[in-house]
Amino acid sequence: MDHVPVEVSHASLDQALRTAQQDALARFASMCLFTGVPLIEVRSGRGLDEQASQRLRALEVEQASLAEVLELLRGNVERPPVESFREELSDACSMVEEMILRAYVNDFRIREWADWCSSLILDIHQEFDALLCPREDGAPIFYPAPEQPELTPMQALELRDQVAALDLLRRGGGDDQLRSLNESGNARVASLVSRVNAARH
Repeated sequence: MDHVPVEVSHASLDQALRTAQQDALARFASMCLFTGVPLIEVRSGRGLDEQASQRLRALEVEQASLAEVLELLRGNVERPPVESFREELSDACSMVEEMILRAYVNDFRIREWADWCSSLILDIHQEFDALLCPREDGAPIFYPAPEQPELTPMQALELRDQVAALDLLRRGGGDDQLRSLNESGNARVASLVSRVNAARH
């Protein structure tokens, strides 16, 4: 039977997160983390630990190995920002830090955490759209989630990728497609970071 394309919407994303298996949720959350890596690196002024970077890039993160990768990431986000760090990126970087630190709460649950990672990465993409397409007075436009009139362009791309990733994880296999989505999310944020830095010089 041919695969029926999944509707790309917040409703389909929420449904996929509610029904995903725990190892699928761990891999999905690791994709969200890898998407945020360029922000971690620009804030700290140094590359991510090679072991953590490789495991995130290759999607070699399961629930049992998640703690080790998170510990390596936490060490990076807890460093003070470098002098060259641009203040405009501080909110987006704080959201990545929150993704990581929320994994250390006492009542940690993988499903709730994966959902939180999903939401924060979507908000980060809205933040980039706000920074790169400000109002006429130069102020960024950022809507709290309940007040947001519609998806911003970067959010729409990220939502599409998240829905596609969860669908691939649900069906099993598709590792090449998952890695492609993983790489594209990371590259997109790296490009957005560069655009913000270039726009503010």
